Amino acid sequence: STCPTNFDGGEPGMIQLDDETMKRYLADGYLTLQTNFPVEFHRGIWEQAERIFEAEGNPGNDIYPRVKELGEVLDHPGVRGALTGILGPDYFLHPHRHCHQTPPGKDAQSNHKDSYEDDENVRHHRSRWAMVFYYPQDVDAAIGPTAVTPGSQYFTESASLDALEEVKLCGPAGTVTVVHYDVWHRATANQTDQNRYMMKFLFCRKAEPTSPAWNLVSSSGSSFSRNPAICRHLWDWNRGDNQGGPAAIDPEKAARLEAELTKGPEPQRIDASYALGEAGEVDRLLESLRRETVLKLAENLERSHTNAAQVDAVYGLTVAGAAAIPALTELLQDSEWPTRAACADILGNIGRPAASAVPALTESLADESEWVRRNAAEALGTLNAAKAVPDLTGSLSDESDRVRHNALLSLLKIGRPAAPAEPAIRRALEDENRYVRALSRQTLRAIDN
Repeated sequence: STCPTNFDGGEPGMIQLDDETMKRYLADGYLTLQTNFPVEFHRGIWEQAERIFEAEGNPGNDIYPRVKELGEVLDHPGVRGALTGILGPDYFLHPHRHCHQTPPGKDAQSNHKDSYEDDENVRHHRSRWAMVFYYPQDVDAAIGPTAVTPGSQYFTESASLDALEEVKLCGPAGTVTVVHYDVWHRATANQTDQNRYMMKFLFCRKAEPTSPAWNLVSSSGSSFSRNPAICRHLWDWNRGDNQGGPAAIDPEKAARLEAELTKGPEPQRIDASYALGEAGEVDRLLESLRRETVLKLAENLERSHTNAAQVDAVYGLTVAGAAAIPALTELLQDSEWPTRAACADILGNIGRPAASAVPALTESLADESEWVRRNAAEALGTLNAAKAVPDLTGSLSDESDRVRHNALLSLLKIGRPAAPAEPAIRRALEDENRYVRALSRQTLRAIDN
């Protein structure tokens, strides 16, 4: 069962998360809360969904503009407070959203991580993406609730879920769950005679954290029972503190961690990667990165919704931060494109300390590899690289949907300084890709604000 947090939505302002709720999100990958709209409000949304599905089937991304009351749900003080604490105060709604209908008798889904069809992110641990699940009707275990696996957001292999226990997101009409974009989840079987609806929305962080976006009382991040090394790092990062220096370890321990990074179960490998990063063992992590990006390339390209740069050393090099930036920047010229793609991704994931890499990442927008260009385009937005606006503008003509999409996301994050790109963004309003078109509209609004 879940432990919903009840909010008094009568207040006009936002309701902030507290320390314990933020820690619970970092550990579990989800928060469930209750909106306080009247029962009739949620019933009205459910009835609109029924009419739309009966008349024309699933409206896909258009569910949001078709049911205007959904905007009130997303603007609820508790929902805004949760999203602000997790993604920062200037988060934005991505054009990908979906209304999931589970009709009577439908079997359960398989466990999966979400993605949308036209892009493949590296699965990052830092909170730059989150989803909202909203139920417009009462949901119990029989009607097919969404099940999430707490703590699974940090793992990409299904075998890593074996030691974890899933939770069904039950609750009354108006239940909202904010989830880490990478949490494993599934729809369970509907054993009733009613349709079950769940409206899903995708949100994105606009700017890297420089201070806590929740009601921080204690700066201590030591009390995590699940994935403590990961959660302590993320606690500090969300507070705006990612400048810590390395905690040196002896060579024997470093060698053991390096061996663990390349074998064994995924949780052990990721813990080893974090430990090497915290110790500043950049050379060992880079050796693993260069080896694994090539060895795992075929597997990564074969798996759906998987970036070519998905390897465990990514996490440790991100934790190493400033110490890894010179070598990562140099490796943007490596002869192996999977290594270049991974380095572009990591430099973006490091965030603000990697500002010196902006010129090299800008050059990578012209790389022969689509994956390098895609990862570099995303990284430049994370780094808020206004100097890269001319080159990101050129990327709006890239042959790859992924590159054009991420170039627009980056121009959106850059905001007003991206104004010189406006003519190209207006041309992108006619792009063949629906997400490029939608993001063009959002980016134009961001430039005007």
